[in-house]
Amino acid sequence: MRAGPAHRGVGLNWGIVAPVVGAALLAAGLGMLACLATALAYGDGGAAAFGLSAALTLPLGALGLELGRRLDQGVLRARDGYFAVTATWLLAAACGAVPFLLSGTLTSPIDAFFESMSGFTGCGATLLDDVEAQPHAVLLWRSLTHLLGGVGIVVLVVAIAPATGLASQRVFAAESSGPGNERITPRIADTAKVIVGIYVVLSALAIVAYAAAGMGAFDAVNHAFATLATGGYSTRTASIGAFDSLAIELVAIVFMVLGGINLAFYWRALRGDSLWPQLAEVRAYLGFLLVGIAAVTASLVLAGDTADLARALRGASFAVVSMMTGTGFVTADFDAWNDFARLALLALMFVGGCAGSTSGGMKVIRVMLLGKTALQEAQRQLQPKAVQVLRMPARVFSEDVRRNVLGFFFTYITVWAGATLAMTAVGLDLVSAASATAGTLNVTGPGFGEVGSSESFSAVPPAGRALLALLMLVGRLEVFTVLALLTPAFWRSRWA
Repeated sequence: MRAGPAHRGVGLNWGIVAPVVGAALLAAGLGMLACLATALAYGDGGAAAFGLSAALTLPLGALGLELGRRLDQGVLRARDGYFAVTATWLLAAACGAVPFLLSGTLTSPIDAFFESMSGFTGCGATLLDDVEAQPHAVLLWRSLTHLLGGVGIVVLVVAIAPATGLASQRVFAAESSGPGNERITPRIADTAKVIVGIYVVLSALAIVAYAAAGMGAFDAVNHAFATLATGGYSTRTASIGAFDSLAIELVAIVFMVLGGINLAFYWRALRGDSLWPQLAEVRAYLGFLLVGIAAVTASLVLAGDTADLARALRGASFAVVSMMTGTGFVTADFDAWNDFARLALLALMFVGGCAGSTSGGMKVIRVMLLGKTALQEAQRQLQPKAVQVLRMPARVFSEDVRRNVLGFFFTYITVWAGATLAMTAVGLDLVSAASATAGTLNVTGPGFGEVGSSESFSAVPPAGRALLALLMLVGRLEVFTVLALLTPAFWRSRWA
């Protein structure tokens, strides 16, 4: 028999929160079992760590699902979706940190949480200075956190959890990226299943492509998971650069670009539907990449940072795609490049990929809408009474969207500036602080200075690591989902 609606009033609707969190922890626990099997197969350590971690995580997941069956779901509110999503990422990262501690990979709980959160959010920032020294099971776990988090654990949960209807829609909306969350099928659960299916197919294609380019099977699987998730964890300390292979770099570039495109775009293409709703953003996304590559290549040649044009184009192409999509793979020490190139890469971090993709940043559609709004405001000075409609090809956006985008931009930049000040307070220089916060808020990973492309984040003090881990969550859930929980209004009984 279900329990009564004790969760109403100022409390949360645990009837929807518990199964969402529980299903996510079950997914993480199954990933730990896969790592346990890997540890046993390779015999290089980690079996006990992942066995114990799974023994902790799976029962917690099962408990969440059982509570969902026993508790009355009652009135389903937006606050429950926001809380469920945030709690899911926090608890998944906390459970995901346990294998790092038990295996001895990291000894500090803060460090283990940082590494785990970086994996689940697709940030790719790491504290490991010698990646190759880790057991195969630990390397696979880092990649699996990308796989689980890349398309969004919560999207997977919505597809399989018993929660349906309004609660599913709000959970989906709280996790999805962009100013508008498109439903590509009438039912939210079906939409989630389509997205997961497309994501899995692209990951499988990436595995095959990496293997064909010369990677071993284990490396191919790990890098495919990291590439489609635009995460950036590699099995090598030197990242993709360790392979020194043009073929592998080209595969990475192609699938990083694909990972930065709205997954709904692929579904429309497969069904033969009109591509207009996303085509303008995809075109702008590809335009940003091409202009960025051309500009950085030219700066490298003019500054003499590379030996010839071919090397400049190769290095710039990989770095621009990696940083704009938020993947964070590296093939060259771009921290040693000229200031123009570094500033361009920093700006592209903030632009990010398309809404509805696995990439980070503010998203191309928001940048487009910001530019459109700025242009309209300039025109308004000449025609004060003119009616301005926020319009893109085949799409008209409401004034609510305009306000949301402007509010998001202000909040996003404010969070970055405030976090940068905080990082300088804990001891980082300005360049390292600004790029570390940009790399984590935009879930990109590497930055410049002490957190550059050839460095880990080990130079960041413990207090700074905790702050950066929080920034990863804020960036992955696009600021408002997390910040809403910090407002007094969120806890009032009449909050929607």
